[in-house]
Amino acid sequence: MSNTMNWIIGPQLIGIIFLIAGFIGIKFPPKKINQLYGYRSPSSMKNQQTWDEANRFSNRYLVRLGSILIIIGLLTTFIFNAAIVPIKSEALLRPMLLIGTAIASAVILIVATEKHLTKTFDKE
Repeated sequence: MSNTMNWIIGPQLIGIIFLIAGFIGIKFPPKKINQLYGYRSPSSMKNQQTWDEANRFSNRYLVRLGSILIIIGLLTTFIFNAAIVPIKSEALLRPMLLIGTAIASAVILIVATEKHLTKTFDKE
């Protein structure tokens, strides 16, 4: 893989996607509950108030996660480039790291948003 691609492909790519999605969601939040756009879960779609709060929280959380993933991705790329890692090992580790961070980040986002909704609305 070319050196330029090493700096693009990795957790930083997921971070950039999360960052862009978060900023779009903050700038253009979904106004009404819908099936196409926004943070959609049974708890977020209970009513307009939970919908608005879930989307506000999850978009800000996406920006934070995206920033963290960009830093982690750049650090791991630096480590891969500085270390003498066999090409076969690197070819296996990079995709695993990319997929693993994407799945873990999505799970963290969902768990954090659902906990926030429970904490915010279940006391009413």
